[in-house]
Amino acid sequence: MNKALVNFEAILKAKHVPLAKKEIKNGQILYNGKFKLNDQQALPFGVVFDNKEEGIIDFQIVYHKLAYVTNFDAKQKVLEVLNELNEMKTGYYRVCLAGDGEIYMRLLSRTTEDVRAAYEMMIVGSTIAKSILPKIEEAVGKK
Repeated sequence: MNKALVNFEAILKAKHVPLAKKEIKNGQILYNGKFKLNDQQALPFGVVFDNKEEGIIDFQIVYHKLAYVTNFDAKQKVLEVLNELNEMKTGYYRVCLAGDGEIYMRLLSRTTEDVRAAYEMMIVGSTIAKSILPKIEEAVGKK
Protein backbone atom coordinates (compact mmCIF):
# COMPACT_ATOMS: atom_id res chain seq x y z
CA MET A 1 0.00 0.00 0.00
CA ASN A 2 1.35 3.43 -0.87
CA LYS A 3 2.35 6.03 1.71
CA ALA A 4 -0.64 8.30 0.97
CA LEU A 5 -3.08 5.53 1.88
CA VAL A 6 -1.14 4.69 5.03
CA ASN A 7 -1.25 8.36 6.04
CA PHE A 8 -4.96 8.68 5.20
CA GLU A 9 -5.80 5.68 7.36
CA ALA A 10 -3.68 7.11 10.19
CA ILE A 11 -5.67 10.37 10.06
CA LEU A 12 -8.97 8.46 10.02
CA LYS A 13 -7.87 6.47 13.07
CA ALA A 14 -6.64 9.55 14.95
CA LYS A 15 -9.87 11.45 14.23
CA HIS A 16 -12.08 8.40 14.99
CA VAL A 17 -13.68 8.41 11.54
CA PRO A 18 -14.92 4.88 10.82
CA LEU A 19 -14.82 4.17 7.08
CA ALA A 20 -15.17 0.78 5.40
CA LYS A 21 -12.23 -0.01 3.13
CA LYS A 22 -12.48 -2.05 -0.07
CA GLU A 23 -10.25 -2.68 -3.07
CA ILE A 24 -12.10 -2.04 -6.33
CA LYS A 25 -11.27 -2.23 -10.03
CA ASN A 26 -7.83 -1.26 -11.29
CA GLY A 27 -6.41 -1.68 -7.79
CA GLN A 28 -8.11 1.47 -6.54
CA ILE A 29 -9.00 1.72 -2.86
CA LEU A 30 -12.51 2.80 -1.81
CA TYR A 31 -13.43 4.12 1.63
CA ASN A 32 -17.19 4.31 2.32
CA GLY A 33 -18.94 6.10 5.15
CA LYS A 34 -21.89 8.24 6.17
CA PHE A 35 -22.10 11.72 7.62
CA LYS A 36 -25.05 12.35 9.90
CA LEU A 37 -27.09 15.31 8.65
CA ASN A 38 -29.75 15.16 11.36
CA ASP A 39 -31.48 12.55 13.53
CA GLN A 40 -33.31 11.03 10.55
CA GLN A 41 -30.88 11.47 7.68
CA ALA A 42 -27.33 10.35 6.90
CA LEU A 43 -25.39 11.21 3.78
CA PRO A 44 -23.47 8.30 2.19
CA PHE A 45 -20.11 9.13 0.68
CA GLY A 46 -17.08 7.44 -0.77
CA VAL A 47 -13.43 8.34 -1.21
CA VAL A 48 -11.48 6.55 -3.96
CA PHE A 49 -7.69 6.67 -4.20
CA ASP A 50 -5.48 5.34 -6.96
CA ASN A 51 -3.08 2.84 -5.44
CA LYS A 52 0.06 3.82 -7.34
CA GLU A 53 3.38 3.15 -5.71
CA GLU A 54 4.61 6.69 -5.12
CA GLY A 55 4.33 10.27 -6.26
CA ILE A 56 1.18 12.19 -7.03
CA ILE A 57 -2.02 10.15 -6.92
CA ASP A 58 -5.56 10.91 -8.04
CA PHE A 59 -8.51 10.74 -5.68
CA GLN A 60 -12.23 11.35 -5.83
CA ILE A 61 -14.79 12.15 -3.12
CA VAL A 62 -18.48 11.57 -3.89
CA TYR A 63 -21.46 12.40 -1.68
CA HIS A 64 -24.26 10.18 -2.95
CA LYS A 65 -28.05 10.48 -2.88
CA LEU A 66 -28.42 14.17 -2.06
CA ALA A 67 -31.82 13.91 -3.73
CA TYR A 68 -33.60 12.30 -6.67
CA VAL A 69 -35.39 13.89 -9.59
CA THR A 70 -38.55 11.83 -10.03
CA ASN A 71 -40.49 14.34 -12.13
CA PHE A 72 -38.38 14.75 -15.25
CA ASP A 73 -40.62 17.62 -16.38
CA ALA A 74 -38.77 19.59 -13.67
CA LYS A 75 -35.33 18.57 -14.96
CA GLN A 76 -34.56 21.96 -16.55
CA LYS A 77 -35.40 23.83 -13.34
CA VAL A 78 -33.30 21.41 -11.30
CA LEU A 79 -30.33 21.82 -13.65
CA GLU A 80 -30.59 25.61 -13.36
CA VAL A 81 -30.47 25.32 -9.56
CA LEU A 82 -27.50 22.93 -9.72
CA ASN A 83 -25.64 25.32 -12.04
CA GLU A 84 -26.32 28.20 -9.65
CA LEU A 85 -25.05 26.15 -6.71
CA ASN A 86 -21.94 25.14 -8.66
CA GLU A 87 -21.19 28.78 -9.42
CA MET A 88 -21.84 30.17 -5.95
CA LYS A 89 -21.88 27.59 -3.15
CA THR A 90 -19.97 24.36 -3.78
CA GLY A 91 -16.36 25.53 -3.83
CA TYR A 92 -14.16 22.81 -5.27
CA TYR A 93 -17.07 20.33 -5.41
CA ARG A 94 -19.55 19.95 -8.28
CA VAL A 95 -23.19 18.97 -7.93
CA CYS A 96 -24.32 16.66 -10.74
CA LEU A 97 -27.50 15.05 -12.02
CA ALA A 98 -27.09 11.40 -13.05
CA GLY A 99 -29.15 9.74 -15.77
CA ASP A 100 -31.23 7.86 -13.19
CA GLY A 101 -32.22 11.12 -11.45
CA GLU A 102 -29.75 10.92 -8.57
CA ILE A 103 -28.23 14.22 -7.53
CA TYR A 104 -24.73 13.78 -6.13
CA MET A 105 -21.75 15.97 -5.30
CA ARG A 106 -18.20 15.12 -6.29
CA LEU A 107 -14.64 16.34 -6.18
CA LEU A 108 -11.72 15.15 -8.31
CA SER A 109 -8.23 16.05 -7.16
CA ARG A 110 -4.65 14.92 -6.68
CA THR A 111 -2.50 14.50 -3.62
CA THR A 112 0.93 13.44 -2.49
CA GLU A 113 1.67 11.38 0.60
CA ASP A 114 0.62 14.41 2.68
CA VAL A 115 -3.12 13.73 2.60
CA ARG A 116 -4.26 16.23 5.24
CA ALA A 117 -5.81 18.45 2.56
CA ALA A 118 -7.70 15.46 1.11
CA TYR A 119 -9.05 14.65 4.57
CA GLU A 120 -10.10 18.28 5.12
CA MET A 121 -11.84 18.36 1.71
CA MET A 122 -13.78 15.25 2.74
CA ILE A 123 -14.90 16.91 5.99
CA VAL A 124 -15.73 20.26 4.35
CA GLY A 125 -17.74 18.39 1.71
CA SER A 126 -20.25 17.27 4.31
CA THR A 127 -20.74 20.87 5.43
CA ILE A 128 -21.21 22.02 1.84
CA ALA A 129 -23.70 19.22 1.17
CA LYS A 130 -25.67 20.06 4.29
CA SER A 131 -25.83 23.75 3.36
CA ILE A 132 -27.05 23.19 -0.23
CA LEU A 133 -29.47 20.37 0.52
CA PRO A 134 -32.50 22.60 1.27
CA LYS A 135 -32.15 24.37 -2.10
CA ILE A 136 -31.83 21.03 -3.92
CA GLU A 137 -34.83 19.55 -2.09
CA GLU A 138 -36.87 22.62 -2.99
CA ALA A 139 -35.87 22.28 -6.66
CA VAL A 140 -36.91 18.61 -6.85
CA GLY A 141 -40.16 19.34 -5.01
CA LYS A 142 -39.28 17.50 -1.81
CA LYS A 143 -39.95 20.55 0.38
